[in-house]
Amino acid sequence: MVAFFCVGLGEFLTFAAMVLGILVNMGQISQNIVARNIYITSLDTTGFETALRTNANNQNVNVDDIFAANQAAPELAGNGVKNEYKWGLYSFCAGAENFKTIACSSRNFGYKYQPLNVLQADISSQYRSFVSETVSASTFQDSSYLARFSNAANYIIFVATVVIGVSFLIAFLAHRFAFLMGALLALAGAALFFVGAAIWTAIIYKVRHSLADQQNTSGLDANYGNALWMTWAAGGASVLAVIPLLISCISGRRSKY
Repeated sequence: MVAFFCVGLGEFLTFAAMVLGILVNMGQISQNIVARNIYITSLDTTGFETALRTNANNQNVNVDDIFAANQAAPELAGNGVKNEYKWGLYSFCAGAENFKTIACSSRNFGYKYQPLNVLQADISSQYRSFVSETVSASTFQDSSYLARFSNAANYIIFVATVVIGVSFLIAFLAHRFAFLMGALLALAGAALFFVGAAIWTAIIYKVRHSLADQQNTSGLDANYGNALWMTWAAGGASVLAVIPLLISCISGRRSKY
């Protein structure tokens, strides 16, 4: 009886972790109502025009129409800066009006987080020279650092989702060895989720800290996204699944139920 209860609990927790991992992987892959509301990190640019205009005026340059007239215009095509950007594991979307008017970038496996490059690609070509000068935040400008670690974190989270999915499926074999393998895979999945979440947390913290520096007047504001908390929660559910699966391995029968 104990084995049955523990199997059910272990399966429920691994299923929950798997669903959370799948949702994280869905973030920003399209404009549907679910995907567009799941993101790892976001960037609010509503104060960016003022900062950019101030920097340009100091150099006697007229700056107009920084923001995109059409917030659903294609990304990375010099159509203007969007009001808000949100990044997922494979792409980013940007737009306005509570993200009902948006456009998304092309999807790439192992996507790299490079917000400064995105702004420079979106802004009209005649204003690009002012972007780096206006954004004085060192970490935000370090596209190589952000790309390298975000790329690694995205791969790790994807692998974690696959691993916890296998853990969920293998326990259906209802055998002691299957429960043991499920527990080990759940532990591995938890470690991967935690590593991926920790890397992203560190990246976003550094970007936020650099943008919040009193010496910086970029008008940009980076924030943590709900997909980051989902990743941490998936890791927690995976860890909790290890105990009931191990108990099932110890108290269960050697043959299938």
